[in-house]
Amino acid sequence: MKIRELERQEIRDIWSIDRAEVIDRVYRHEDDELVLKPEYYDMQGWPPGEPERYGPILLDCFDRGGTLYGAFDGETLIGAMVLESRFIGREKDQLQLKFLHVSRRHRQAGLGRTLFEKAVARARERGARRLYISSTPSENTVRFYLRRGCRLTHDVDAALFELEPEDIHLEFDIPVCVWE
Repeated sequence: MKIRELERQEIRDIWSIDRAEVIDRVYRHEDDELVLKPEYYDMQGWPPGEPERYGPILLDCFDRGGTLYGAFDGETLIGAMVLESRFIGREKDQLQLKFLHVSRRHRQAGLGRTLFEKAVARARERGARRLYISSTPSENTVRFYLRRGCRLTHDVDAALFELEPEDIHLEFDIPVCVWE
């Protein structure tokens, strides 16, 4: 497996990532708490219209200097991470982890963690103090972020909330590098 920055023309390949997953429970944000609720979804791919809706957003992010990493098994794209370049938040010290997906057959092998760590490292290089994550509310996805040290944000970005009101809005404090 190889991880590298994506080229602009490779962004269309993101939609070949196998997003299939059976979801039995989702998180909801209620009274400043995460509440797990039974909901069933048999996701067999990207929701209808998702590539057409988000493809231009990802291209725009790339054109503004965002970071897009792809993980490859041979020539096949099996995972991707997108880090926005525009700072957000009250103190303009956050970068949004815009996208992180790993193909079904490659989950539970550390690839998602590696892509997350690359996002953290790049955000640190750019001077960010925190990552902002608008997470799909599925149990597996939210737990992935919670295991990384993410927490509910108290500084919800209004524009991102309007785009994805059902998402779980999280933040991650970027550790400061300490040199010995």
